[in-house]
Amino acid sequence: MNTDSGNTLAQVAQQLQALQRRVDQLESVEAIRALRARYHTLVNEDQGPRLYELFAPDASIIYNGRPEVFGREAIRTFFENFPVQYARQFIHQHEVSVDGDTGTGQSYLDGRPVHGGKSFYVVGRFDDAYVRIDGRWYFKKVVLTVHYMIEAAEHWETLLPMTKKAEAA
Repeated sequence: MNTDSGNTLAQVAQQLQALQRRVDQLESVEAIRALRARYHTLVNEDQGPRLYELFAPDASIIYNGRPEVFGREAIRTFFENFPVQYARQFIHQHEVSVDGDTGTGQSYLDGRPVHGGKSFYVVGRFDDAYVRIDGRWYFKKVVLTVHYMIEAAEHWETLLPMTKKAEAA
């Protein structure tokens, strides 16, 4: 038997495994970015109470110093009762690291919430942990740190939620 062809096959197998790991890494990063984008799509489409769907069963959240909330059902209740139900949010600089079936990420928030009938600007940072369960990525932990939230000089509270605007037309 020719050992050169055996070495070549072993090298090709190693290269194939390395490529498979790289593809999985890239696909995972993209899936996690889509998860973070879906979070803000739900917020921007006035479907904030559905955010819990994006969390692992044993996930947790900490929003700007509030007590940590554990478990998908508790997270559902948290979002159903969250004082800011209407907002438009924009995410910047989403950096993601993946290690197998877990990952971490950070992104910056530029938001336009309506709270107490007033329009606000909010700037903050999300620090996330992610987990892959049965091939799908979920939030394992989300920590939101608000850098500042100030009342806006311009007001859009009468424009949100979008259903108000559509019903008036």
